Amino acid sequence: MLPTEKQESELMAEVPVNGKVLKWARDIRGLNLDEAANLLGISADDLSDYESGAKKPLVGFLRAMSAKYRINFSSLLMPEPLPVKKLPTDYRKRFGKRRLSIDTIVAIEEVREALEVFKDISSARKSPVHKAKLGKATLRDDPEELAAQERRKFGVSFEVQRSWKWLGKARIEWRKRIEERGIFTYMIAMPIEELSGFSILQDDLAAICVNDSESTEGAKIFTFFHEYCHLLLRRSGISDEKDGNKVERFCNEFAASFLIPRNQLQYAISALLGDITPPHEFSDADVKKLSRGFLVSNRAMAFRLEETSFAPKGFYRRRTAPWDVPSPPKPMTPDSQPDYVRIRYKRNGPLHTSTVLEAVKRNAINSFDASELIGIRPQYFHRFEALLG
Repeated sequence: MLPTEKQESELMAEVPVNGKVLKWARDIRGLNLDEAANLLGISADDLSDYESGAKKPLVGFLRAMSAKYRINFSSLLMPEPLPVKKLPTDYRKRFGKRRLSIDTIVAIEEVREALEVFKDISSARKSPVHKAKLGKATLRDDPEELAAQERRKFGVSFEVQRSWKWLGKARIEWRKRIEERGIFTYMIAMPIEELSGFSILQDDLAAICVNDSESTEGAKIFTFFHEYCHLLLRRSGISDEKDGNKVERFCNEFAASFLIPRNQLQYAISALLGDITPPHEFSDADVKKLSRGFLVSNRAMAFRLEETSFAPKGFYRRRTAPWDVPSPPKPMTPDSQPDYVRIRYKRNGPLHTSTVLEAVKRNAINSFDASELIGIRPQYFHRFEALLG
């Protein structure tokens, strides 16, 4: 539909914005001048003129900037820029600390903003926000002993773990157990070549975000506990699980030990292969059978076998093909279209969702703010209530 004359005049109207705010918007999205200009479809000189105040943008261009930068239009109209918040500590090594994309920066921003809202309402009487129940660890600790201690706190036996049968169910159950410790969990799709996940600790509130683009459910389970260890260490940040970094290595060892306890692994190896003399060169089929028994990724199992010296040094890295190959996506049909409410529920997690809905009931926040936090209009809140049970 063509715009009306009134709409055209509005789109052509200049906006007296502060150019410093436009530069702030570009900076918080991690873009240099050329990248931003290319994204906006203009020259770098024109964008520089807007940011210096030499030229004033039209409303239509400002709306395009809001959409491309994924920033609220009203934020571009602020009289002065806000302070630029420092990103969480970057522990990544796998891809040379490549700059974060807008997708990842926005995900970090959204989780931070949610925690800030929860902090604001946590001081209210009968607050729906629960503080995280987190132990504390240092890099001097033994990651295997630490994992055993934390596993006892979770109260999940190996028999219960095996009873979940399939990886998707295991991911749901482990996520539930983490949230029972007062830790908000999120699953947000971000570029897989950038990171596996991130963790944030703000005062007494903690959050873990797993990259939902990770190839398998087993990889996501591992990341949940890798990031959980970051919180225990009070070294929250952005991870890619490259074990050349001492913090990442410790968190990898913790996650593998937590999910694959040594005694149970030894028993499983004996049941599968009988008496072996370590270090043993396990076949791919052996690794896959063991990983299915523990409901973990093949990669996690291979890492754990080498780490425990059941397999020889270099076992994990010698394999040139990937340990885990994602299943091909199922073809979409009219009956299999994703339910947006369920998508948002998986993304935000049950703890975030229930906290927001309870805050509305207690008048700690209004329905508009709740809608912003959940990503669904208020008339659909009852659908979330049904999912929460």
